[in-house]
Amino acid sequence: MAQQIGIDVGYGFVKVTDGEVGYSFPSVVGEGHTKPTFSTKVNQSPAIDNLKVGIGNKLYFVGKSAIRHSRFAYRDLSYTRSVSDDLEVLFFSALSFFSKGVDNVFNVVTGLPVERMHLANDFINRVKGERTITYFDGDEVNEINIIINNIEIVPQPLGTYWSSLSNSIISHESRVGVIDIGFKTTDLASIEDSEYIPEKSKSLLVGLDTAYGDIGSSLVTEYGLEKESYVLDGIVINHRINVAGETIDISDIVGSAFEKLATNILVEVHSQWRVSEFDCLLLTGGGGQAMNSYLLPELSHAKLALDPITANCRGYLTWAGRLWNQGIPQGDKKLKFV
Repeated sequence: MAQQIGIDVGYGFVKVTDGEVGYSFPSVVGEGHTKPTFSTKVNQSPAIDNLKVGIGNKLYFVGKSAIRHSRFAYRDLSYTRSVSDDLEVLFFSALSFFSKGVDNVFNVVTGLPVERMHLANDFINRVKGERTITYFDGDEVNEINIIINNIEIVPQPLGTYWSSLSNSIISHESRVGVIDIGFKTTDLASIEDSEYIPEKSKSLLVGLDTAYGDIGSSLVTEYGLEKESYVLDGIVINHRINVAGETIDISDIVGSAFEKLATNILVEVHSQWRVSEFDCLLLTGGGGQAMNSYLLPELSHAKLALDPITANCRGYLTWAGRLWNQGIPQGDKKLKFV
């Protein structure tokens, strides 16, 4: 029997769940190697921090392990994500956490930015069917077959819409606008009486990466530090950097960048929509989480989605249950993501 999976292969982070547990890791892929690595921690690190897979004839570190151990690591921000095998590596790495034997069959729902839905068939062709990967679990090496039986690709913000319906945050009859702020893009999706309206939906080429660029420039100017975008993740989340052993608060730098990004997004939202015509606006995505304090006061009838970072992923799983007759969740339970 196929497992139902919701997966969000974001430009910033990958989020994936089967409804029982969820995983989230940076969308970073790096050159793999078989050199021994040693941890000085007393407790063993979780598998997600040491993700290493083999696909074809290549070995990859993925997520945090790529940042730590790869000489060549990258976060692919290209339009089609076709320059390398980045998309496939992230996709199959995420599914490896739910692989319990040699043969593993999945039905998957995932998403694309609203104005990149024309790339859906390419996405399907790249991942559907059977793929053999090598999965490294500590010193144990396993070859597993991942079989994508069915895959459905939807406009990304619909995931948040479905997960919000499950939580009764909105109703089917509402006219809802979803503002999904991701790492590379911000998607505006209009839903009326449960119907997605593509003519009133749009992808904006601004996201957290825009703010990261501003933050990175400030760090170079003020502290002489040059950081890759994936290294900035922790710095931006914690509002802290370490310089020569000293911890420095950079809340002013992060706040300035977020305020400028929020202004940019608000201008675009008001340019694309008559916001007063919506019954509710839902703010979601990693950017929605990071910038809700800047945006919600300016949008009087907007709400922050429940756990906005994983809302799309959880909604995709809800839709998978509808598509493949696994039942509709009675309320989206709070999942633990690791």
